[in-house]
This record gives sequence, C-alpha cells and structure tokens, in this order.
Amino acid sequence: MIEKECSFWIEPADYRCILTHGATDDEGNALLDIGIAPEAANKYAGLAGDLGRLIVSRGNHVHEIRPGVLSFPIKQYQWSGPDAAIIARSANQLAALVGDKKTLLPKPKPVDGGMTGEQISAALASLPDTVTVVTNA
Repeated sequence: MIEKECSFWIEPADYRCILTHGATDDEGNALLDIGIAPEAANKYAGLAGDLGRLIVSRGNHVHEIRPGVLSFPIKQYQWSGPDAAIIARSANQLAALVGDKKTLLPKPKPVDGGMTGEQISAALASLPDTVTVVTNA
C-alpha cells in the first residue's frame, strides 16, 4: 500500500473505494454517510439502493457496486466506531478483488473513543502497492 495526498476523483485509477458500514434504511438503501461516500452518492444516482441490495443479499463486505466503484466496510453499524477486524477483512477482500489494478481508498479516520491512526494503518497493512490510500479524501 502507498499513502499519498491526491484528488480522489481526479487521480487516475481502475477502482475507487468508498468507506461504508452495514446499515440500511427502511427502504433498503445503504446509508452512505462516511467520508467520501456522500459525494459518491451524489455522483452516481441509485448507488445507495444498489449497495443496500448487496449488503442485504451478501453481507457487509467489499462489493463492486458499479464498474470501478467498490464498497470498503470499516465498521458494522452506523453509530459504532471503526473496527480493526472489519478493516483488516475488507483489506484482504479488496486485495483479492482488485489484483494488480490501480485502486484508490480514502484512509479511514480515527473517531473519538475509536481506533488510533496507527491501528488503522496496521489493519490496512496487507494491501498491495497497487492500492493508494488517499490521506486527504
């Protein structure tokens, strides 16, 4: 994995990940409220519904929601903090899915009472160098 500051939507990449959790609303739409996810929801109409269907049918995992757009779960519930086990699982799933394709992943941020930046970096450590962790997304 490589960490760098760059423009998430302009930097060339085969895949772009959005940070997610496993929560859906009463209509089955994923709650896209973490990091860059609200921007992605505005950019891609129907994204919340598409991810919601994937979460309901396949669980809170890395999914290709649209061509080139992937979910990256960092926590289980909307109100919980980032979870090291979920981030590490997501990193392994992401690595298996993208192979050698250039991928952008916004770096999860620590929250009050949650993980430290060092713990988040450790949970992402299995990512290959084809994944760029964007530190300013």
